[in-house]
Amino acid sequence: MRALRDAPVLEVRSDSNGIPVLTGHFAVWDKWTEINSRFEGHFLEKFSPTSMVKTLSEGKDKIRCLFQHGRDPQIGDKPLGPFERIEPDGTGAYYEVPLLDTSYNRDLIPGLKAGLYGASFRFEVVQEEF
Repeated sequence: MRALRDAPVLEVRSDSNGIPVLTGHFAVWDKWTEINSRFEGHFLEKFSPTSMVKTLSEGKDKIRCLFQHGRDPQIGDKPLGPFERIEPDGTGAYYEVPLLDTSYNRDLIPGLKAGLYGASFRFEVVQEEF
């Protein structure tokens, strides 16, 4: 779990049709983030601005927006919604996800709006430096 003080900020806004849209950055460039995960261990990570260019341009169809990396016992790997935008920008890896009208999303919206969750992502490392 990422320490909340280090978690990228996410926001929930409504589009012109009143559909809640989750927006934010799931990674911020050139910022150390503490990872303390029972799955992955305890370490620091930092992403370069070019680290996701290929994936975000060529692999968008394989990326899903899940709650708690798809490991939540109630929601599991059900998608929160489709990516409307997912791209690198000057801050980090930016996304916009219109939330599906489901009971599990309706249960999550108050916590999302209150800022009780962070944004994160699950990935496979292709190249790294120590």
